Amino acid sequence: MSTDHGHNRKSLLEKLHERDSSIRGKYLINASSLDSLIRDIISYHFCPPDRNERRGEFISLILEQNMHEPRSILGILEKIISMNYPDQLRKYPRLFEDLREISDYNMWLSRATLDTSQPLHEDTDLGDIIRLTYYDQKGVLCHRDVTQEQLEEKLSDCYNVHFALEDIRSEIRDRILTSDK
Repeated sequence: MSTDHGHNRKSLLEKLHERDSSIRGKYLINASSLDSLIRDIISYHFCPPDRNERRGEFISLILEQNMHEPRSILGILEKIISMNYPDQLRKYPRLFEDLREISDYNMWLSRATLDTSQPLHEDTDLGDIIRLTYYDQKGVLCHRDVTQEQLEEKLSDCYNVHFALEDIRSEIRDRILTSDK
């Protein structure tokens, strides 16, 4: 194999990885910020905001230990809001459905791998599409094209949920501060 050919393949692979990072990276970063908001909401409910050292311990010892189980943290948040802040559920009726969809998509997107099985050529147009591979429930290798446009739509959903969670966090924090006085 010639050195020029090897360098060219490396360059094309790097471009493919850059495209993958550009398409998936922005979404994964934004989706992960939702976890932080969820931890904040739960911690504010249990630990007064003026006790930051206790909140920090609660987040690190309890919530961080369960972050590998996003459904359990969502379940905790859903119970807290349902039992203590039902007005927030009325204000954001699709919140938990949207959070579950984001969580499922985030898990799939982070576990799928970039398909590099197709030979790359200099004239290969990477465009705004990446092909990901994953195994389905039956162990069958699957391929799925993901476009920048699809991720932008998913990102818009993340932003909407992010703003809802920020509003809920502020409301709970204010209620806790007000009730302690």
